[in-house]
Amino acid sequence: MKRQLKHITRGLSLWTLLFAVFAVSSCKDSIDESDMYTFTGETAYSYLEKSEDYNMFAYLLTRVKLSKKSDSELAQLLSARGNYTIFAPTNEALQSYLDSIYVTPNFNITQVTDSIAEFIARNAIIDNKDEEAYQAADFIEGSLDKTNMDDRYITVQFDTINNGQLATIINTRSRIIQPDIEVTNGYIHGLNHVLELSRATLPALIEEADNLRIFNEILVRTGWDQAMTQIRDEDYEVNHAIYGRDLSGNLTVRNPEHRYYGYTAFVETDSLFCSEWGIPEPILENDKLQNGDEIMRAISEKCQEAYPEYTDPDLKSTQNAVNQFMAYHLLGARLTWDRLVFHHIEMYYAYLNPDQLTIDCFEYYETFANNRKLLKITEGRDTNGKRINRHATYDLNTYYESGCDREGLLISMDNGRNLTNAVNGFYYPIDHILLYDEDVPGLVLNERLRWDISSLLPELITNGYRGIFDQGTHPFPLEYFDRLQFTDESWNCYLPYQTGNSQTNYQADEFNIRGQYDFTFRLPPVPNEGTYELRFCAPCNKGFGMAQFYFGSNKQNLQPVGLPVDLRVSPYGPVIGYDLDRDDEDYNRQIDKDMRNKGYMKPPRHDGISRQGQPVTESMRSPSVSYPNNVRLRKIIWTGNVKPSDVLYIRVKSVLNIPLACFLLDYMEWCPKNVYASPEGEDQW
Repeated sequence: MKRQLKHITRGLSLWTLLFAVFAVSSCKDSIDESDMYTFTGETAYSYLEKSEDYNMFAYLLTRVKLSKKSDSELAQLLSARGNYTIFAPTNEALQSYLDSIYVTPNFNITQVTDSIAEFIARNAIIDNKDEEAYQAADFIEGSLDKTNMDDRYITVQFDTINNGQLATIINTRSRIIQPDIEVTNGYIHGLNHVLELSRATLPALIEEADNLRIFNEILVRTGWDQAMTQIRDEDYEVNHAIYGRDLSGNLTVRNPEHRYYGYTAFVETDSLFCSEWGIPEPILENDKLQNGDEIMRAISEKCQEAYPEYTDPDLKSTQNAVNQFMAYHLLGARLTWDRLVFHHIEMYYAYLNPDQLTIDCFEYYETFANNRKLLKITEGRDTNGKRINRHATYDLNTYYESGCDREGLLISMDNGRNLTNAVNGFYYPIDHILLYDEDVPGLVLNERLRWDISSLLPELITNGYRGIFDQGTHPFPLEYFDRLQFTDESWNCYLPYQTGNSQTNYQADEFNIRGQYDFTFRLPPVPNEGTYELRFCAPCNKGFGMAQFYFGSNKQNLQPVGLPVDLRVSPYGPVIGYDLDRDDEDYNRQIDKDMRNKGYMKPPRHDGISRQGQPVTESMRSPSVSYPNNVRLRKIIWTGNVKPSDVLYIRVKSVLNIPLACFLLDYMEWCPKNVYASPEGEDQW
């Protein structure tokens, strides 16, 4: 689907509607803004070249090649057909930037080094490919879903200037002063400052922040800064197969061009450490911390109280309390702001109106240190922002919050004037000190845990594929994922259904493992020792064949679990016994009970059937209208005792000789016995 749909989506945002009204008069940085919407009849490059306001930027475009393998220039690219979004700095903004970095008044732009020219130009351009370029009405707070020509995310914020007038801020420091200059191959947005993206890695960017001295000291002393320095898999750059298989097995679809590494950190500011923990304020001399030892003694004392079982005095040991404290702040994926919690087809939600949140959505992330600790992030209508380790109770008729006994830590998108978008990740400030206290496993995580499979693949997230706004087929080489491995007879395709009508999938996407499938998947941890059910989505489809499940901790010698599961049988037949929900709740409960006795469960009520961006009204639990024969059932794979330290795997193998069979990976669950066997029974959500 073209970007026309996204224009409708983003245009409904209150902020963007107001922006369209006020942006004309919001700023006067040497550009006449009397005509906010302009169609020039020019290509992007020809317009910039002829403009008295942007011709310096046009000159830089002639200095930058498309790639190391190309002789073509960006100027030629922006002279051709396509859909490009260009964030162009004015001549005044560009001159000011060059003067500052070269410490020379009126620096001659023809003397700019190739690396600086490339930095400025490539950061400013997004190739929207087959989708329309971004207009101002497309912007909502967060990251744009397309990366720029350096594969970096561009962030959008809204602020007020000049007596309350609204402004759009790009990457923290650049303000749009002339939006929506329409050219034949896209849109240009004029900026009052060169669009900057830090070249620093995430630890280096944290070190640069003027209010994160204490956090940075802990990060460095524990050695976790060294665990977040990778940027790109250079071996993959030269050795990966260019083409992957489509759904029919043909080598026709391009594999990802890159395999980036990514990280996310949740950070406490210096003032927070001082106010909540009484940590000494940082003392600086020549911008260097002078009282680091004093600070670390105070931090160690507090961390030892919080993590008394970790007693190793070596700060770089994972058995050290400070090390554990820091590790719980760090994730191994590059998470953009709008993907910290995923919203798309939860009940009542309309993705054409993304600011109107409905029921709570959750994401569970495994933190650093191989310490098997989970961090939960919640966002919905009732949360007042994105919250870490929130605990609430729910009205089981609507799933809106009925109470909240642990508010959770509020996550901030920005850190004032400090950049938060590193070359390999993001950091986000939080409003209280983050601890894995006893109530996190005992209360927050003592529940049914559900993951969309895509949320368990850091490489998918970091490289921008999770929830990508298209309906394409995205193959990945066998070696792309650390958690998911295939045999040579298998291939995999990621299928997002973010536009139009989706399948009845959780979060509107799925992984297809194709061929004579045989794959192994490392499972996420559980928070507490106890009896759990392991459940996987097991839809019924004649093309899915019959699968044998294997389970255990020895990846090379997993043991079969039960008999092979025939994925071809009808959900309505005696093998499964599924039926649509009725108005008779006693009948519905009996169907649930009978299905459980056969090892199956209905899909959850939480997500529903897409209505092309209109509010979701029909649950995937009982899709009577759209997909009565395509339900994504839950199969109870295994039940037994699990400890948080257990590293467990599941293997799925086709037992029939079907070269084009498919196993659909959609979602999985760990459910503790105190939930599924509780007196009131497990809820349907």
